[in-house]
Amino acid sequence: MPRSPAAGPSRSATASTSPSRSSSPELELASSLRLTVARLVRQLRRHAGTALPLSLQSALATIDGHGPVSLGDLAAIEQIAPPTATKFVRKLEDEGLVVRRTDPEDRRVTLVSTTAQGRTRLEEGRSRREAWLATKLEGLTAEELERLRAGTEVLEILVRREGDR
Repeated sequence: MPRSPAAGPSRSATASTSPSRSSSPELELASSLRLTVARLVRQLRRHAGTALPLSLQSALATIDGHGPVSLGDLAAIEQIAPPTATKFVRKLEDEGLVVRRTDPEDRRVTLVSTTAQGRTRLEEGRSRREAWLATKLEGLTAEELERLRAGTEVLEILVRREGDR
């Protein structure tokens, strides 16, 4: 299948994003990777169709994956201030996507969990993003798909290393 010009950044496109100072191959790759990943994330966000800002989508996914979760734990996982976590939960609660309840073991702690509507919203967004991305993958050659699989494995290693630091 023929590739479209938009299938990937050209050498000149990545060179223009590289730091102007003398740089290592790793630094040049880091610059190109950062830009490409940011663009992909932006496109995926646009195709999610959830009508929730990214910060609320992230908080909802965290609550769903870790829930029930305390407001303090949500703030720590999302790396936000506790008052911001409270604000996010209030907005998600207003949308009917989460519920709060008092922790039965410590009545001072509020636990947040995802509602059925919240799980549905998350799944619909994931499905839309994956369907959009699958249509983009259809335009790649077998060799490009194999290279992407290998690259994805390396990206997973990089993501796992985040917890090490």
